[in-house]
Amino acid sequence: MGKQNAAGTMPAQRTFLSIRQLTVAGFLSAITIFLGLTGYGFIPLVIMNATILHIPTIIGSLAAGRKVGMIVGFMFGIFSFIRSLQAPSALLLFAVQYNVVADAFICIVPRILIGLIAFEIYRHLKIREVWRIAVTAVLTTVCHTILFLGSFTAIVGVPYAEAQGIPFMNVINIMLGITAVNGIPEAVVSGLIITPIVMALHRAGLKVA
Repeated sequence: MGKQNAAGTMPAQRTFLSIRQLTVAGFLSAITIFLGLTGYGFIPLVIMNATILHIPTIIGSLAAGRKVGMIVGFMFGIFSFIRSLQAPSALLLFAVQYNVVADAFICIVPRILIGLIAFEIYRHLKIREVWRIAVTAVLTTVCHTILFLGSFTAIVGVPYAEAQGIPFMNVINIMLGITAVNGIPEAVVSGLIITPIVMALHRAGLKVA
């Protein structure tokens, strides 16, 4: 039997997620699933897909905490991985053909981490709330781009360079170019979309400590 406190009652047990967090995680995961299944969360470009699928992950972190953000990020990663098997961009097509486990890591792990990153950036910023949310959204989106492309470069960058017949430094330059061309617009869009949504959720009582 468990130990009783001084009042003679059993202490409340901490759960992994509260009912509210479960509800938020379920709702945002459903949005992620919808965007993933319909393809609305991916914007096809020349050699990779730009995405807005990270937005529910960031919203989850800022409205319900890091655990919720990481769960929604996991769902984002799973659908990114599934899409890479069904209709991959040029980069992920190579990753799938080279090693499907490497492809899974590239698709899933960075997306889980952005849930944690968003929470930590927001927690440490001490500025006006609207700017705190906007800066968090922008910086987290940039971090997402860097983590995703950095994972690709670190894991399959060398064989990709060999397959393309180019120096490895050229792969790095390609990744930097994608970061600038795709990452910056994604970050701006994220800030514009996430800020009013999270502000409204905070006013409704959904706010992390």
